[in-house]
Amino acid sequence: MADPLTLTAVGAVALTEGIKFLYQQAGEALKRWRERKAAGKSATVESVEVQLPSNAFAGQLERPKLHFEAVGRLEQELRDLRAAVADYAQGIDEVDPSNEQLLQTADALRQAMEVAYGQRITFRGEPRSPSGPLAVGEVNVDEVRGYVAGLRARDIISGSAAGRVTAKRVEAGGRAIGLDVGTIGPGASHSSPREDAEDEGRTRTADT
Repeated sequence: MADPLTLTAVGAVALTEGIKFLYQQAGEALKRWRERKAAGKSATVESVEVQLPSNAFAGQLERPKLHFEAVGRLEQELRDLRAAVADYAQGIDEVDPSNEQLLQTADALRQAMEVAYGQRITFRGEPRSPSGPLAVGEVNVDEVRGYVAGLRARDIISGSAAGRVTAKRVEAGGRAIGLDVGTIGPGASHSSPREDAEDEGRTRTADT
């Protein structure tokens, strides 16, 4: 979860345009979800055209898709957050970067849309990785006797990845790895899995 205090480094223009964008996109996501539900469509993911405004965000989403299951799960939260920032998005109230309550609300709306798109959305000037794909994997088990990885992928060309393994006990010879990736980034050489020392119920994590 992002720290809303990171938004204190974002300027008024970026915040204003960013809030307007998130407000509009949340509304569009809810509209598409409602229409899909009414039509009885079974598809849970739909490709969408989304261009992050460069004066508000750092980076871009890559081949964005709308995850309707996530939108449905967050329906009420999205509605409430849109209502909370409506006056700012519509230019009725002026965005004040020192308004902590507004920053928290904007961050919550941003996080909800990150879940809906399955990608990171980062404001311009924010001390955070740029917008883009985010791969996340998590495994919770009692015992590890062989090999287990929270996230295993052959290649991650761009974006971010995080893996987590939680185990109560790792037997002799067992391996619990948070993140196991062959190649990270363009032209990167193949690397061995990243491991964190852990045992007896401690959480094993690996992030990149």
